[in-house]
Amino acid sequence: MTEPAPDDVFQLGVRQWRDGDDLVLWHPVTGRHVRLHHGTVARLCAHPGDPRLKPVRDRLDRLHLLRSSPRPPWDALIPCRSRLVLTLPDEAALWLPVPGFRGPGGYGYRALQLSPAAHRVWQHINDARPLSEVADRAGVDLLTAQSLCALLTTPEVQALQLRPTPPRPRDLGLERLVDVPRPPNARPPHLTGPAGETTLTWYHLHGIDDGETHFDDRETTVAHGLGLPHPALGGLRYGAALRDALTRRGLVPEGGLLVEVGCGTGELAAAWQEHGPSKLHYLRADLSPELLRTQARRVPHGHGILADGTRLPLRDGSVDLLVSNEVIADLQAVPVDPAAPDSDAAREALALLHAARITPFAGRTWVNLGAFHLVAEIARVLRPGGAAWLSEFGVLDEPPQEAVQLDHPEVAIQVDHLAAIARHHGLSVSIEPLAELLGMDLTVQQVSRPSWEAVRALAHSRGLRLPARTWSVEALRAHLPFSVEGLRAVPLTDEGPAPLVTRFWSWTLRRPKVPAHGD
Repeated sequence: MTEPAPDDVFQLGVRQWRDGDDLVLWHPVTGRHVRLHHGTVARLCAHPGDPRLKPVRDRLDRLHLLRSSPRPPWDALIPCRSRLVLTLPDEAALWLPVPGFRGPGGYGYRALQLSPAAHRVWQHINDARPLSEVADRAGVDLLTAQSLCALLTTPEVQALQLRPTPPRPRDLGLERLVDVPRPPNARPPHLTGPAGETTLTWYHLHGIDDGETHFDDRETTVAHGLGLPHPALGGLRYGAALRDALTRRGLVPEGGLLVEVGCGTGELAAAWQEHGPSKLHYLRADLSPELLRTQARRVPHGHGILADGTRLPLRDGSVDLLVSNEVIADLQAVPVDPAAPDSDAAREALALLHAARITPFAGRTWVNLGAFHLVAEIARVLRPGGAAWLSEFGVLDEPPQEAVQLDHPEVAIQVDHLAAIARHHGLSVSIEPLAELLGMDLTVQQVSRPSWEAVRALAHSRGLRLPARTWSVEALRAHLPFSVEGLRAVPLTDEGPAPLVTRFWSWTLRRPKVPAHGD
């Protein structure tokens, strides 16, 4: 909705549009913009000399948005590239997200062909040179350079901003678009029960139809991102690094039964078994027939069974080690209001919380009932002295939240609640961040999430599929069959192709040994 402001307040040509209660003001050439509450704009227009509005006027003045503002010093302004844009050097084109075309998986992208002069100007922009120097290096006059830049600073493109100073290394104004929020993913109704609980049995039995691509295209995990040898893990694959970590903690027995619940594509199992000889019998339990078939191709010497992790077809006290990696957020989560439980599942969840001496969060929040059931099953199937290891994205000191961008509901695990439930079942518990357990070097660089989304969309437009790995910029460039510039690197503490590893936790559960006779 356009709501023009009086010409005697704002520069002619300033773009304006309503976004909820805000008015966005956009300079037509610099690409600089500001978002103000519409009431503030109305007061500014009605009372431009009000001293209480001086901070607002000063900000608008710095952005050259007021009619009284001085003209921008074009020769001294610094063109700064959006961090969301890639350059296709062999095609003299930009690959950029399209404002207004945003889905749960990210933006839609398009190629923008540049003229030879515009391409030269773009190539000489380095976020530090003033426009006059860029023009000189590109062999064009200042007015031509200014006009070319103006093509890239519009709200429809947002590939460039002209600024008085160089940007900071992590300048959020260059790392996002002025656009609508990312929408949640639409889910079919059968993934939620009548009381609002998550129910993913159908999804795992029937909704996963391509095991080889599932964790690349629909549900990337930390383990999948690190499924190839990775410098953050000392050159090991995720499954091998996990085996070493659990061995150092005395959790891996010399022989017996190892059960992995929810095995994905089987990469963890394959890396575990290939890392060295072992007398453990490795059993894979999964609720997805398609993933079991994928695992069987990757781990031909293992054994797999179709099973629900909360109802394992195993004898009491028969398991030496149980591993469940990034699975428990898929298990049933129940919305619960302690003041008014409105379903049998909610009443069961409250009863378990009270039995484990957990104070529920006030108001209507999620409770990880399925994860609690898995812990009870672990307590049943572990032999005396046996152990289990779980990992998942979790929260501390706050209610669990649902991840809304996936095509199925997953709910974060409340870290302390899961530990209290385990103790209630007689298990000892230790908790630590997943990265610490694996000894990950979080300073290792990876491709940033925006760069990954852009290059994945580019590959898809050319009929190629990129595996969702935690690529370094150099490794990804070497993997691509085309040239691309503008890929950004960030440490593993920032978002990349896989989920943010610092959000993930690990729980080590142990069943006490049976006391010796006479003790």
